[in-house]
Amino acid sequence: MASMTSNPLKLPPLGRKNMAQLIARARDVGVPPEDYARQLVEDGLALQREAESMTISEIMAPVRKAAGKVDDGQILRLVEKARADHHRIAARGKRR
Repeated sequence: MASMTSNPLKLPPLGRKNMAQLIARARDVGVPPEDYARQLVEDGLALQREAESMTISEIMAPVRKAAGKVDDGQILRLVEKARADHHRIAARGKRR
């Protein structure tokens, strides 16, 4: 694992809409935007670590419980449709 460094990480700038949303959310929770952004990154990394430590069955257990008798094929089709919809919407946004 890489050691901690005192040099700040330089990130590419956010788009105007994302920056405005970040600032607004930080204001809503009463913290500086830099602290809010750091918390988002830390929360995202923690969620990633948790997801990596779980099996797909563990991750999907709440979904299966809520959905009742849904087989893996149905879940796969739903995920593929959601992924396709997401990519279509994202591509539409990039063309603007």
